[in-house]
Amino acid sequence: MKKLILSAVICLFSSALFAQLSSPVNLGFHAGLVSTKADTDFGGLSGIKEKADNGMMIGAFLRVNLNKWYLQPELNYVTRKSSVEVMGDSYDFKTKSLDVPILLGYKIVKLPAFKLRAFAGPVASFTVDDNVKSTVEGAIDSDFKGAVWNGKFGAGIDVWKLTLDVDYEVGFSDVAEQLKQNMVNVTVGFKLF
Repeated sequence: MKKLILSAVICLFSSALFAQLSSPVNLGFHAGLVSTKADTDFGGLSGIKEKADNGMMIGAFLRVNLNKWYLQPELNYVTRKSSVEVMGDSYDFKTKSLDVPILLGYKIVKLPAFKLRAFAGPVASFTVDDNVKSTVEGAIDSDFKGAVWNGKFGAGIDVWKLTLDVDYEVGFSDVAEQLKQNMVNVTVGFKLF
């Protein structure tokens, strides 16, 4: 009798767990590291050195599961840093933005407690604050745009409620005159449901 009750409890627990894991909608939070590299075009000048620097990202995501496909809108607060050296003069760029990616993904491996995913989509990035520091004397007019478009593609894994994503984000439009930013993002998240 005890074995029968124990078996029934395990079955109920397992079915409840698998039902939760295959929910059609997931809401979660994630945070991570953002490595940003400036991509400049100063009229073909030689001696330009572009250096990547690290920032951070924190945000929330909503994943709408459609069997092996999913749609994932996000809202992220992102800080980016990069630097450029032009003929001995150094420029350090720092931006803070609210990013809204809309990602379309495909689950390559779809098991109850493990998923391997690939995704891609556009990112609307709205500048909250920007800053430029330089070794050049005088004031610098950063002239950053209020909003730019980026594109992102990458891969991720889900283990139970934990997520790990690695993606590359390329700037489609200039954040300032002759300056684009390309990013590598590594994020860890947790699905609330």
